[in-house]
Amino acid sequence: MSAATDETLRVILADDHPIFLIGLRVVLEQDPLVKVVAQASSPGELTKCLKDHACDVLVTDFMMPADQQNDGLRLLERVRRHYPQLPIVVVTMLNNAALFRDMLALGINGLLSKASLAGELPAAIQSIRNHQIYVADSVTQVMQDAGEYGAETLIPYEQLSPKESEVLRLLAAGRSVGEIAAYLNRSKQTVSAQKVNAMRKLGLANDSALFIYLQEHGLT
Repeated sequence: MSAATDETLRVILADDHPIFLIGLRVVLEQDPLVKVVAQASSPGELTKCLKDHACDVLVTDFMMPADQQNDGLRLLERVRRHYPQLPIVVVTMLNNAALFRDMLALGINGLLSKASLAGELPAAIQSIRNHQIYVADSVTQVMQDAGEYGAETLIPYEQLSPKESEVLRLLAAGRSVGEIAAYLNRSKQTVSAQKVNAMRKLGLANDSALFIYLQEHGLT
């Protein structure tokens, strides 16, 4: 990426929710010096976009559902390994200080909340132009609170939607996503999305963390 601040930034967007992809694009393209060159809605699509399109910044969700890949840290590790100089801005609904620390340790360049997208994303892009790290105030507050009290506050299990809770209960019983889809008469894509949405709300990064959570809460 050029150090000049008056050159157009080529951006790749990645998010599995179409409404957020639209929102990201609308916010970014208010800046005449930003051009969205590609969009992805899964890890596989993101990998292809990065191969096919030269870009200056990646703006990505932390977790996106896929058949065998919903580990956000692993996805970021892979992108960083293959594109070590590419600035990465992560937007997330998570509220987990430990995961925030892990993401920043991977060398991402921006970390912000989807809840404050309109105000934070332009600020993050400006920081990228200035070769600076951007951490949103809301993220900083979560990390400070965790340091003060020793633990992150996660959304209680009871606040998951009924369908998300149902999927987690069946996963805890040892059923696969495919088996759950057949049992509930839903598509595998729907069940996978409900699983990942639940993990987002609970602040869980991968299947191992989910299994531990289910064990600790007596759901297995």
